[in-house]
Amino acid sequence: FTYRSGLDAADRLLDLADAPSAIFASNDDMAAATVAIAHRRGLDVPSDLTVCGFDDTALATTIWPELTTIRQPVVEMSRMAVELLVHAIRLSKAGRLGDIGEPHILADYTLIRRQSDAAPRRRPAARPRTG
Repeated sequence: FTYRSGLDAADRLLDLADAPSAIFASNDDMAAATVAIAHRRGLDVPSDLTVCGFDDTALATTIWPELTTIRQPVVEMSRMAVELLVHAIRLSKAGRLGDIGEPHILADYTLIRRQSDAAPRRRPAARPRTG
């Protein structure tokens, strides 16, 4: 989940005979690496390749084009984690830790559209590696 692994993954994906027209990376570092590989290959982001990241880090607005990304509700997720931990501690002290069950929590993620996404093309442009 590093910039380096993003470079490697983007290279492998864009080397495919039927290369994708969009890549959704696991995080913004990997998405930034994907944009770098696309630029090295002469691909235009987003005209030739849509790139989307995850986390909405500061990096998302410091590269060109600015990354479309998914923003996580970090404050809300932190609050829920603390509540679950306090609940588990209370159950444990009462000798009822087995009552905790498996919580299922849904979080509201937000798509932050910037400049790295566009409507898909019919066929992705195949461009060989350079350098």
